[in-house]
Amino acid sequence: MATPLPPFTWLRAFESAARLLSFTGAADELNVTQSAVSQHIRSLEERIGKPLFVRKARGLVLTDDGRRLLPYVTAAVSELSSGLSVVAPDAPETVLHVAASISFAQLWLAPRLPDFQRDHPELGLRIVSALWSDDYLHTRADVELRYGTKEMVGADALQLVDDDVVLYSTPTMARRIRTWDDLVAMPLIHTVGTSDTWQTWTQHLGLKPPAAFSHAVDSYVLSMELARAGAGVALGSRFLGERLITSGDIASPLDLAAPARENHYITVNAGSALRRHAETFREWIVAAIGRSHAHLKQS
Repeated sequence: MATPLPPFTWLRAFESAARLLSFTGAADELNVTQSAVSQHIRSLEERIGKPLFVRKARGLVLTDDGRRLLPYVTAAVSELSSGLSVVAPDAPETVLHVAASISFAQLWLAPRLPDFQRDHPELGLRIVSALWSDDYLHTRADVELRYGTKEMVGADALQLVDDDVVLYSTPTMARRIRTWDDLVAMPLIHTVGTSDTWQTWTQHLGLKPPAAFSHAVDSYVLSMELARAGAGVALGSRFLGERLITSGDIASPLDLAAPARENHYITVNAGSALRRHAETFREWIVAAIGRSHAHLKQS
């Protein structure tokens, strides 16, 4: 009877860590956390019943059993890769690694990816969503799409839009909100981790800030999704909400807006081996934003 195979993720983690002799290097290569790599390998060792690495202060050393296993796993990974290339010969040969804020990736980029594929079939994208600034430090992306201040994102970053922060709710709730008192009587959604808060937003508009919030979330995409579901009124990026407003899925009560303290930026990694393709992607995004704004002005 054949020996039951362990999950492929365990074997892939082992192959990468054994080749690089580093859990950190394997994590970077596989785009997972170091703890995930360590857990996969620990699970594989428990399945086999033998240690595969000796953990030392300066790195890893394969055990005798690890050295015996490695050629078989390496050959299996190589065979799988070759097989996939046979059945998917039209897959893009060049794949850009893109790190994007989770809200930008979901609300703006994802709906437009079919357009990018049509315009640039020779390029594929590997998209990693990021929530906090530290998340970008470990991605080694060819392109970074970040949300923050100019000081946070760096001098080389290109600002994509002059954004505003506006109110979001369901269309039904928006029709019930006629005054500021009506609005603050509604459940309110607060987004943490951004400098565009209800306090700074109301201060800019000369309004009294709300005394309490019903919900607190950590991204615009989640706050706007809660607003769309009818959970309350949220503050959010006008730029990211354009498609939702146009489709009628969401509304902006009272038509109030204040300039965003933080904005959307794009950076091409100067050390990227795919810099020419990364710049093509940046140019496509800039052009797509320009077309979107022109369409909104016409409508």
